[in-house]
Amino acid sequence: MIRRMELKEALKQSGLDVGFDLVGVAPLVPGKDLVFARQWVARGFGGEMRYLGNPKRFDPRLLLPSAKSVVCVGLAYNTPLPYSTDVHQEGSRQKAVGGEALTRPACGGAPSPTGRGDAGEGMARAWISRYAWGQDYHEIVRAKLEKLRAAVEELAPGVVTRAFVDTGPLVERAFARFSALGWMGKNTCIINEARGSWLFLGVLLTNLELAPDSPAPDRCGSCTACLEACPTGALLEPYVMDASRCISYLTIELKGSIPEQLRRAMGANVFGCDICQDVCPWNEKSRRQESEARSKKGGFEPLVVNRQSPIANRQSLTPGTQNPEPSTFSLFNPPLEALASLSADDFRRIFARSPLRRAKYPGWLRNLCVAMGNSGDRRFVPWLEDAREHSDPLIREHAEWALARPLR
Repeated sequence: MIRRMELKEALKQSGLDVGFDLVGVAPLVPGKDLVFARQWVARGFGGEMRYLGNPKRFDPRLLLPSAKSVVCVGLAYNTPLPYSTDVHQEGSRQKAVGGEALTRPACGGAPSPTGRGDAGEGMARAWISRYAWGQDYHEIVRAKLEKLRAAVEELAPGVVTRAFVDTGPLVERAFARFSALGWMGKNTCIINEARGSWLFLGVLLTNLELAPDSPAPDRCGSCTACLEACPTGALLEPYVMDASRCISYLTIELKGSIPEQLRRAMGANVFGCDICQDVCPWNEKSRRQESEARSKKGGFEPLVVNRQSPIANRQSLTPGTQNPEPSTFSLFNPPLEALASLSADDFRRIFARSPLRRAKYPGWLRNLCVAMGNSGDRRFVPWLEDAREHSDPLIREHAEWALARPLR
């Protein structure tokens, strides 16, 4: 019979063997983190994400009554490509993501967007959050978790387990912190000293009684780079985010109208936002350790998409219009016009196994309208005029807003 400590170490090694970068064990009650999570929801910081109030999120035993331990895994998804705050499109209307100029905060030497960039002759580009460049991470992490579950069943026949990848009612970050995967950063992300915060998290509940790991110490120190860089002020204070102001929430989870006072601050972000992670000094350190081979092995390299351009040919948003010559683009810092070329059928087909499908096509067009309005590029006027006549009032509203912006 394998001893408990040997079982834990064998389980953690199995997690590494199936491809995870980090593996740890947390207790069923991760300190006061679940109490804080419940209070956070009660304060309304979750916006319209009402599923965050599910009582099961605050007690793993409601998901697996026999649970005694929580196994947490982390998979790094960083790639060697530049961060959104590094991007300087030559001849573009942006100097950085969101069309903002760069200044240096006091901590870490990392840039944060604070003002308009210079106008140029190139076409504006959009930003898609790094985690959404490639295959849906749920599929990648789930496949590895199933391999880990099979390995655990070999180590301990008769064991009971249940796996979750950001889809079940669990506060993954709370358990990740108490499993020593990393500490909770001031940007509310889990930060690992070696890997930074570019981590997909997974959880395996089990009836095995395993000794929990010790939580990692908080290493944010006096740094406030993430708080200073957040364009919409979503980080109210260290460790507290009002998700209803976060660009990721606005472009993905929010299905209705984006508050007008936040649209300008969204800049070129059309799906998610990486700024509070881009400026983190721990991510600056971790990206020097990532290799192109590692990123491609993980399946996180940007998808390359065939597209049709609607700008020069004054295409409408109505399916069936004539398409110009095809070309391709990458989801890394893509041309905004290329994203605007995708029809509803294109969107569903191309992003069928991508996180981008979560925005849904009306939300996608809404987000494009905001990015076009922020681009300052009047070449988007014909597209926006067509969007202003769209059958969906959500798209009409945001197109009208964009056309009222100064476009040169």
